[in-house]
Formats: sequence, structure tokens, C-alpha cells
Amino acid sequence: MADRSRWTPGEVIVVVAGLLLAGILVLVPWHHYALPGNLRQFGVALPGFSYNRTGVQNPQAFLGSAALVVALAMVAQVAATKLSDTVPAREQLQPVGGALVLGLVVAKLLANRHFLAPGAWLAVLLAVGVAVGGYAVSQQVGTAPPGEPVPDDPPGS
Repeated sequence: MADRSRWTPGEVIVVVAGLLLAGILVLVPWHHYALPGNLRQFGVALPGFSYNRTGVQNPQAFLGSAALVVALAMVAQVAATKLSDTVPAREQLQPVGGALVLGLVVAKLLANRHFLAPGAWLAVLLAVGVAVGGYAVSQQVGTAPPGEPVPDDPPGS
């Protein structure tokens, strides 16, 4: 039986990028609308105005929320397979989930490209990380960690 306690690079990427993406979607502004209050030089006295929206808020809240759920499901699946021997490893789902997360984040970004804040760009980078990590997890199936022999194919294959 393979040692499930060892984390492969793909699994580490999925977990770290997925958790950071979740934090970015929930906490960091995706859209920033602002009107500075220093218009006195033009003879206008207006109060300043600033309005922020995160990745799970409108516009297109569904896309951000769906990306959050899929990213956290990927993290949970990787963590569950590492922490319990009874949870089956489903590595073939990781690249599909990663592509879905990336697609949802890019769709949210493209649906409303106005007043983008740093959270939108960070989320795209982290979604790429989740997708790459998911692909890496699927490619590491049946490989042994460095320094260990690769297990033989099961009989009958």
C-alpha cells in the first residue's frame, strides 16, 4: 500500500492555492468604486465615496461562489485522502475541478471588467495555481515519492 501521509507537490499546490483563493474570494475586493473627496480645487465640496465588492458578491456572485465551493471541495478531497485510509483517492477529478475553478474565475472577471481591484487579478493567478495543481495530482497517480521504488502493476493488468 502506498504511503498516503506523504504530500506530493501537486497536492501541496492544490491545498495552498485553493485555501488562498478562498480567502481572496471572500475577503479581498474584486471591484473598487471610488470618488475622491478632494474636488475643492474645482470649487466643488463633495464627501469622498468608496465602495468595495468581493468575489462572492455581485456582480455575478454565482460565479465567485461556485469557484469558492469547487476550490474548497478540491482541498477537502486532497486533505481527506491524506488523513484517512478509508477515503478513496479520486485524482482523476482534480484536473476537472481545477479547470472548472479557472473557468469560473475567468468568467467572473470577463463578465464585468470595470473597476477591477487587486483581488480579481490575485484570484486569476491562484485559480491558475489550482488548475496546475489539479493536473499535477492527476499525473502523479501510480508514481512513488523520490527515493522510493515504484510499486509493481497489480496482477492481471
